[in-house]
Amino acid sequence: MKIYYAVLFFTLYSFAGWLIELAYRSFTQKRFVNPGFLFGPFVPLYGIGAIAVFILYDYILKINIALQFFLYFVLLSAIEYITGEIFERAYGLKLWDYSNNRFNIKGKISPAFSVVWAVMAILTVNFIHPFIERYVYMIDPAKAQIASAVFGLYFATDFCFSVVSLSRFSRNFRYIYSKYNFLTSAEASKILLSFKRILGAFPNLGKILSDKFNINLKDRLNSAMGKITDIADSVISVLNERKPREEEYYNIVNDILANQEFLRLRDFYHHNSSIYDHAKMVSYVAYRICKFLKLDYVSAARGGLLHDFFLYNWRHHDEPDLHRDKYHGLEHPKIALANAEKHFKVNEIEKDIIIKHMWPLTISPPHYYESFIVSFVDKYISSVEFIDEYRKKMPGVELLKKHRKTGHNRDEM
Repeated sequence: MKIYYAVLFFTLYSFAGWLIELAYRSFTQKRFVNPGFLFGPFVPLYGIGAIAVFILYDYILKINIALQFFLYFVLLSAIEYITGEIFERAYGLKLWDYSNNRFNIKGKISPAFSVVWAVMAILTVNFIHPFIERYVYMIDPAKAQIASAVFGLYFATDFCFSVVSLSRFSRNFRYIYSKYNFLTSAEASKILLSFKRILGAFPNLGKILSDKFNINLKDRLNSAMGKITDIADSVISVLNERKPREEEYYNIVNDILANQEFLRLRDFYHHNSSIYDHAKMVSYVAYRICKFLKLDYVSAARGGLLHDFFLYNWRHHDEPDLHRDKYHGLEHPKIALANAEKHFKVNEIEKDIIIKHMWPLTISPPHYYESFIVSFVDKYISSVEFIDEYRKKMPGVELLKKHRKTGHNRDEM
């Protein structure tokens, strides 16, 4: 299976999983629920499970259906367990909990649900997927590559936003747990409102809140109304302490910006300006975010500035920088890292930022929070730049701007 077709299958089955979870959770909760970790209409766990099942199916095609069922049962249970373990270790939260189900394993696996997953796998590979596969493979490979790149960019962006959202929930949860006796009603309501989306998608987190406080959280918070605290002053003090300064940023990256080889990036057109301008914007935004989050903002600034340190036109490239048959999206992080190491001293975080900034196009995920942030910022700014450039090329845009400006001037007269 070509990787771009695999991305399309992943997208289709992630969407199908979202529809299944939407129907099940909306029915059980008696209200509309946007399920899953992502903001968009996709549940990647289903997409991952589907791809894993298709890969396994090629090897177990000839064995009897009972053994196939057992292998799917084990495989999908393992994927669900590993995913749950990752989220629990990363955020200290159980997004789902089967503790009340018989024979569950640490609340992450329920044999009853695993049976359902295995049955769905059998039905999908034998009846559903052959039908879908026929139509997907009818898509022209060039168009399939473009579609897979678009979906890949979307998933990466949505994933980054979702990680930030879940991190904020985890942070707010710890804050409210330690300060709930001193919060005003307005402060409590604001924090509770931030819980709304994630609690709707994962009702189990509501149970965690109740268990932690051992009472109705909202009533407990409202009882604190009117108490005078110094929390607001503390928050302002902390924010001021973390506030980045432009002078500090330029002190961090001044040697890079003064380097003659790096300055050559001004000569290469990127999305809507030059590689130099794009890299500088990514670097500064990543620096500000990491400064606020008390991460290694120095490495974020320098790694972000060096992430696209390649000296060629990526739309039309050839030797010696990059052979025309090689794909720029996969190759340029390695070229950028080689150039960075040639001209500057690069630490481990900066290396990871440069080599992993195209994730998930590059399979190996980042190892550091700073790398995730630069990757997200790069995709966000690239999207804005592409859209801006596209709008400039749309017929009638300049005429419309001129018309609006003329109308505005006429009104002033």
